[in-house]
Formats: sequence, structure tokens, C-alpha cells
Amino acid sequence: MEPHEEKPIIYTMENKPIVTCAGDQNLFTSLYGSLTQQLSREPMEWRRSYGRAPKMIYLEANFVQFKEELLPKEGNKALLTFPFLHIYWTDCCDTEVYKASVKEDMQRWQAALRLHGSVDWLIAVVESDNKKKNKTNILPRTSIVDKIRNDFCNKQSDRCVSLCDPLKESSRSQESWSSFLTKLRTLLLMSFTRNLGRFEDMRTLREKRTEPGWSFCDYFMVQEELAFVFEMLQQFEDALVLY
Repeated sequence: MEPHEEKPIIYTMENKPIVTCAGDQNLFTSLYGSLTQQLSREPMEWRRSYGRAPKMIYLEANFVQFKEELLPKEGNKALLTFPFLHIYWTDCCDTEVYKASVKEDMQRWQAALRLHGSVDWLIAVVESDNKKKNKTNILPRTSIVDKIRNDFCNKQSDRCVSLCDPLKESSRSQESWSSFLTKLRTLLLMSFTRNLGRFEDMRTLREKRTEPGWSFCDYFMVQEELAFVFEMLQQFEDALVLY
């Protein structure tokens, strides 16, 4: 009997910015409902390039299981299929488990991101008091987070965040969850600004129209792709300008 080929888990099919999820898929699935419901509740100010006025936008996302084939190839201009952020989820609280498997899995994940030039990522460490009570070789509460930051984040310590029992109703849990949502929105906006900036200077493309090899089809496809992305972000006036 042939082995069953594992396929990426697609949690929603709407046309929204793509965020990939690596690590513990069961852990993420347990938080998926709360995450998708609350991500878009608070607006964020989007400060764009080229002197455009800042705007308040509500962010949503299409969360998919991480697969290396989802990462964009060089020269890819298909922004609708472009993953804007990559998150690694873990609830590891055991030093031996971290050394034996989780650390190596994170290394493979980051190596794949580096290979494809993907710089927008986040590591989410979910901490549970109930799980800690049943484990040995456990460091103090922040030590696993500190270890991950030392191993992977270098000068980007903010790329590893700790979530404290996010499904509980305590004020500590809610504060932790709120901070995580803010971080997620901020990183998404940073990624939008960086990646859209590579395509937004349409004037440069237009000015090259007299050069040999200039392709109107290529120019049109970039213009249309940008319009689709602005529609996805509910920035309809910007999309109409491009059309």
C-alpha cells in the first residue's frame, strides 16, 4: 500500500493575505478560531511609501500549513499567492525535547526561509501552567523563550513572543493574547510595505516603454496584480486608480 501523501492544510479559502504556519499544527488549530475572529477587530495605521497618506486598515489572513513549495521563487510577481508572514508554533516547555527535536525543526524552517529570501517570520511559544505541572527538566517560565531567542533571533528578539494560556479568561492571558495580535498586525503591515514597494513604482516601468524588450503584457500583469492586492486589503480607491 502506497504511503498517503500529506497535503497542506488550508484553513480558509477566502482571498486574503497568506500566512504560513509551521511547527505544532494541532496547537495552532486550537487557537485558529480565536485568531481569525480577533485579528481584524482593531485597525492598524498603514504608513506607505512614495509620500502616500497613511491609512487605517483592518487586517485579515488566510492561514495555511507551511510547505517549502509555497515560498516564492525569484522574480515571482504573483502577490496573491505570496506568503506575507511565516509563523512557527510550539508549546515546548521541556529542555530535552527542545534540544532533541524542536530546535532542529526550527533550524530546517529558518533555513528554508533564508533560501527563498523570506525575512518576515515570527516564533510563537505557547505556555500552559497545566502542561508545566506534568513535565520534568523544566526551566523557569521564560527560559525556553530566551533559549529560542538566543538560538534564532540574534538582534531580533521581538521575533519570538510568548503566549500565556491564551484560551483562558484571566487578565494575564488576555493581555498576552492582545500583545500577540498587535505584533502580528505590525509584522503583516511591515511585510506589505516591503513587498508591495517592489511593485508600486509603476512610473519607472512606464518610463522604460521605449527601451528594447519592454513588454506591455508584463507591465499590465504587474498593474493588475497590485490592484488585486489592494482589493484584498479593502483599499478600493487605490485599486481603482490602478485599473
